Amino acid sequence: MKWLEISVEVESDEAAQAVGALFDRWGEGGAVYEQVCRDQPDLADCAELPPTLVKAYLPASSEGEAVEALEEELCDIAGLHSFGPPRVKALEDRDWATAWRTFFQPQYIGERLLVKLPDQVCPGDEDRLCIDLEPGMAFGTGLHETTRRCLLCLEQLIRPGDHVLDMGTGSGILAIAAARLGAGQVLALDNDPIAVSVAEENVSLNGVRDVIQVREGPLGFLALGEPRGFDGILLNIITDVVVEMMEGGLTSFLRPGRWLVASGILASTGRNVVPLLKEKGLERVKFHRDQEWLTLCGVKSARKAPSRPCGA
Repeated sequence: MKWLEISVEVESDEAAQAVGALFDRWGEGGAVYEQVCRDQPDLADCAELPPTLVKAYLPASSEGEAVEALEEELCDIAGLHSFGPPRVKALEDRDWATAWRTFFQPQYIGERLLVKLPDQVCPGDEDRLCIDLEPGMAFGTGLHETTRRCLLCLEQLIRPGDHVLDMGTGSGILAIAAARLGAGQVLALDNDPIAVSVAEENVSLNGVRDVIQVREGPLGFLALGEPRGFDGILLNIITDVVVEMMEGGLTSFLRPGRWLVASGILASTGRNVVPLLKEKGLERVKFHRDQEWLTLCGVKSARKAPSRPCGA
């Protein structure tokens, strides 16, 4: 199968979210975010934060009307956000599958996690839990600030045996990290069949199929029969979807005294989300800001306080 890669270079997180939201609707598997130094492949060696490349992948059979319609929608938002012209490139399956690997370096995250490609060597560091990742056409490579922050939060929050929900799992990176850190059960949910397929492959690749169940379903609501007993809920999506799910009663699936982490929220809209989280029963909401992105963490109200505050 042949693919079209449509890429747009953006200079700000606001533009990244605007273009990404558009690509989420048009692209197979949603938007992909790539942030690399052109001269130094390791982000830590960059003198300043490099621009973000937002990509979408469409079947080559859709070339023509679909690409023109997408470019028209980009023109519509160009007056509000600054970004470069779209670039369209034809890819074979094998080209698409390997193009991004050249730039991917092992990602050391927090004190315990290391995200790498399966063919990269895991160092003999007993304190590091290696996550092998083939992102495919779902984003979540550990490079984006929101993914990295969620991983840092997980290091602090997971308790042995926890039952965790990962809403909008994408590549499955957060679900796998939860399992690696000691969660007993993880439900990884996504409404995109391609993301579900990629997540299932990564779950098998990491040998955690006995812990993680990947399921295709709507992001707005869980299956009606799902038990209301999660110890933690992860939402690394976008502001509008976070709000939609909170208003849809997502916290009713969370056990009293346990945590919820919401990310993918622009700092400019974060103040509108915090009151909603509190209205839905979360308390002690903490902020983590990375560039223009916010990650919010809170615990569900309980008769008695949990033994460990969120993010402690």
